[in-house]
Amino acid sequence: MRKGLMTMHVEHVALTDTGCRRSRNEDAFFGCDALKLYVVSDGMGGHRAGDVASRLVVEGMQEYIRREAPRKGGALAPADSGLSCQAACLVDAIGYANRKVWDEARRRSECEGMGATVSAVWICGDTFVAANVGDSPVYCVHGQAIEMVSVTHTLPKEGDHVLTRAVGVDREVQADVCESQCYGGDRFVLCSDGLSNLVSEEEILLTVCQQSAEEASRSLVELAKARGGDDNITVMVVMVGAKGAVSGWLRRVFGPFLPGMKTSARRHGA
Repeated sequence: MRKGLMTMHVEHVALTDTGCRRSRNEDAFFGCDALKLYVVSDGMGGHRAGDVASRLVVEGMQEYIRREAPRKGGALAPADSGLSCQAACLVDAIGYANRKVWDEARRRSECEGMGATVSAVWICGDTFVAANVGDSPVYCVHGQAIEMVSVTHTLPKEGDHVLTRAVGVDREVQADVCESQCYGGDRFVLCSDGLSNLVSEEEILLTVCQQSAEEASRSLVELAKARGGDDNITVMVVMVGAKGAVSGWLRRVFGPFLPGMKTSARRHGA
């Protein structure tokens, strides 16, 4: 974390759902308000062991950040990288996760060819770093505006699209990075394409601005399911604010979620 910068208070809510047509959920996510690290991964649809790949991605990301961030916090990124040490660390975490998936695919024949997307946000002081591989988008909601801060790695193909980059399919992978200041009241939305293919940016903006984080997460998942839900659906809403400014919603008791849903909601320091 950069010295001298404000420490932002961060909280999150996440939901994942199998959807209406898939027999299993190949999405995975990780959110930790203590680390201020948030990750969504989508196993490659139609490929073997997509659920194994996405699980290895989120495990590898958190493992690397937990181990390396304290050691690299004061280190400098290579001068020619154009990245802060935090951004370089997040990119290295994706590289580490990539190797975990690659090695497992080579070790187990039933996992050959597996891969996954990854999108991650790491809040460092009053700066956010977003990094991604694949087509799981990251949105930043600032005031009444929404902006995609990830890069979509796809090409159109016969009315659909194919991934041009994925984690684990090659020995090395290149992630795209966005790094900028964040402000109290900003929200980040990470999701799998099971949501973003069926729900527009404008609908995400309105929902997140008009509802609490847990209500917005449920509404977005249900909207995607109402429009067919032909893929697994995962959404994570990350809320940034001055210390203590966004904790009130956690005092309410969550009602039971709809069948098939998993939830994650942790307070700072969890």
